[in-house]
Amino acid sequence: MSWRLANSLVALREQVNAMAPGRSTASDGTIGDQSHATRPSRHNPNGAGVVCALDITDDPAGGCPVHDLAEQVRANPHPDLAYVISARRIAGRSTGWNWHEYTGANPHVQHAHFGVGEGPDASPAQPYDDTQAWPIAGSPGGNGNAAVNIETPRTLRKGSSGEDVRGLQLVLIGASLLAPGGADGVFGPVTEAAVREFQGVLGVAQDGVVGPKTHAAISNLLAFLAAGGGQ
Repeated sequence: MSWRLANSLVALREQVNAMAPGRSTASDGTIGDQSHATRPSRHNPNGAGVVCALDITDDPAGGCPVHDLAEQVRANPHPDLAYVISARRIAGRSTGWNWHEYTGANPHVQHAHFGVGEGPDASPAQPYDDTQAWPIAGSPGGNGNAAVNIETPRTLRKGSSGEDVRGLQLVLIGASLLAPGGADGVFGPVTEAAVREFQGVLGVAQDGVVGPKTHAAISNLLAFLAAGGGQ
């Protein structure tokens, strides 16, 4: 079938190519192969024939430290961006743009995956054609290491506050366990009750505390939801 790449990703690729004209494209990817066709993936054309995923090769020596670029995009997301997978991490709308460990089979070390559009991997919908500039800036010869380290997420419980709490609340909203608009960054009794219910779904102890086991279960769920991306 005929297909095209989402215009926002065409813009991203053009920016990267202008920034690093001699970069390697060995791990670049757009439309998926036969293995992608067997599962939901943004690498498969949607109903309008649009591919909503782009893999960009990590080539620091060639001026494209893509994991650094992924961090820049995560920190200041393009309006069409759904999620980014980079060096064993995933961040997206559903995580409040906080990094979570990515446990999919492909660690995305040789490239980063950028997925655009709203909705599931099986049928992403607009917006994905916004051609405004992406917030990226490379440095030829950079080593790409700055964005690769994964910090251990802190334990969240009633009384906690901050952007990581807001990210958790956005995950709970996405799971229909917290009312839309409830992401205020404060871990109160309503959030605690939602966490307990979510823990039951995840199969971990329903103690209302988001510790290592709950963080890991959330990460595994996010990896599953993005399982079609870049693999």
